[in-house]
Amino acid sequence: MKYLQSVYNNDLFHLFIITSLVCGLEFCTASAFTYIPPILLKAGISESLMTWLMGCGPLLGFLLCPVVGHASDRCRSRYGKRRPFILGFCLTIIFCLMLIPQSEAIGQLLHAPKLGLCLLVITCVLFDFSAQACFNPCESLIYDVCKGTPQESSCFFVYSFMTSFGGCLGYLITATDWTESFLSNYMQGQEKLTFIVILLFFSITLCCTLISANEKIYDIPDEQTSTTETNLFDSLFLIHLLKYIFHSISNSVQTIVTMPFVLRRLTLAECCSWSAIMTFNLFFTDFVGQTVYMGDPSADEFTAERLRYDQGVRIASYGLLFHCVVGALYAPLLRPLINQFGIHLTFSFGMFIFALSMMVIYVSRNIVVINIMASLSGLGMASLTSIPYTLVMTYHANREIYFVDNPVIQTRGIGTILGILDSTYFASQIISSVIMGYIMLIFKSTLSYIVISFILAICSLWFINRIVINRHQLQELLRIEK
Repeated sequence: MKYLQSVYNNDLFHLFIITSLVCGLEFCTASAFTYIPPILLKAGISESLMTWLMGCGPLLGFLLCPVVGHASDRCRSRYGKRRPFILGFCLTIIFCLMLIPQSEAIGQLLHAPKLGLCLLVITCVLFDFSAQACFNPCESLIYDVCKGTPQESSCFFVYSFMTSFGGCLGYLITATDWTESFLSNYMQGQEKLTFIVILLFFSITLCCTLISANEKIYDIPDEQTSTTETNLFDSLFLIHLLKYIFHSISNSVQTIVTMPFVLRRLTLAECCSWSAIMTFNLFFTDFVGQTVYMGDPSADEFTAERLRYDQGVRIASYGLLFHCVVGALYAPLLRPLINQFGIHLTFSFGMFIFALSMMVIYVSRNIVVINIMASLSGLGMASLTSIPYTLVMTYHANREIYFVDNPVIQTRGIGTILGILDSTYFASQIISSVIMGYIMLIFKSTLSYIVISFILAICSLWFINRIVINRHQLQELLRIEK
């Protein structure tokens, strides 16, 4: 018992438990988004419309993520600053996970197939937004818990490992063929069984994070609670609610537009890098199913074309699985590599390998080679999920120096700064979805996904080498600009 208690009290172990929800979120997005594009295509939605729908959730995130970050900074709930937002997003995710695989059945039950299709689209968009926006309060919670502790300098490298590990588990679930199993037959298909597994695993990680996070609790006087409840009641009126939403979004956009010089450079590099990686992650299974295996997602059930497509999606999941495995193995090496070679070279190396992988995938039709290249692309993913957040921690800790050109941002909490960074992540998905929607209409080839990923990765290398990494570089750049 004493041994178990000593393990639990270990700082690193405690950090792994706190970041377990990040693992669960990545498990959700990795496994669910392997199935969501094929589910939408099988429901009769066109390829170009599907790519545009995949941009709706990120659009909501782009507009609202800084609002969520700022609201969590100001929150004085007796349950903590971050956990109320985490719980709200997670309950939405759970609701969507239950409805997505049942949308078609609900439409048939009500004799309204169009209603089932609308329900599928709405829940997919809502799931996309909630699953990715939830990372913001999780990142802020990690920062709050680790600030001023020995784990402060390494917390986001653990975060990167946990995201990659969650992706490993998610893609392993989707890559496993359960079609002949008893559970798959009982649940009427592998897709429905997978969503149940996702739901159970996600719920466990949610409980681990909410229980283990030693967040500061604020005592709220009765008078303040009464005032808060009155204001909440007033805001239920539609006109007040619409005004609040419009005001919040306008403030969010203004915050993004007027971001400090150092954040602008960092977000440009992150936006290009995420655009490349998200285009690959979202559409890789579709590319393998159609281009490599010559399948057709719109073909009738049990036809040769449809079976080839489904097999391609399943085999491509192994590529995404090892993409996450490589990312998880590479994440612990990032800190010593940065100490040895610096941030610019380490970050650039990860994205260069990603670009090289895309080039090989474009010319090859050997699924083994393609999956090996998909695995190596995980180096870029590991760099992107750790280095920018580590830089933001440095910026925020010395905000009077790094945010000298924006006094307003100097007064904001870490949630707002991370919200700005996360908005570029959402912007990258919007760019990918919109670009791919038009490109698919023009070229009608899934090879376009790989070409765009390669071009964006090459562009990201230029922006990465413009990132400000220390105060001396910032002072020199500001002097040149003046």
